[in-house]
Parts: sequence; C-alpha cells; structure tokens
Amino acid sequence: MGVQEAPYSLRLEHEVMQKIRVLAAKERRSINMQLCIAVESYLNQYEQEHGEIPVPAED
Repeated sequence: MGVQEAPYSLRLEHEVMQKIRVLAAKERRSINMQLCIAVESYLNQYEQEHGEIPVPAED
C-alpha cells in the first residue's frame, strides 16, 4: 500500500458501521482492511468511468 497517511477519524452511521463489521467478519478481515478494499474498489470504478484522478506531486 505504500506510505501511510496520518490516521483519519471516520464518522459513520451506526447501521453502516454494523454492516461493515458483518462483511469484514464474513471475509475474515479487519474492519480497517475492509474499508481500504471498499475505498480502493470505488476509486478503481470511478477511474474506469471518468479517467485517472490526477494526484499532485509531493514536495
């Protein structure tokens, strides 16, 4: 995954978090990994539909 960013506090509705817990347990993953996979999947889908997302170079 490369260099990690500083932790980010993510606020979710209770029901959404419960569903993520169920999926993570079903897939035998941590909640963090389940969220990482979901975000990566969304980004891949978005880029397929709209093209690559430009990321500014770090100084």
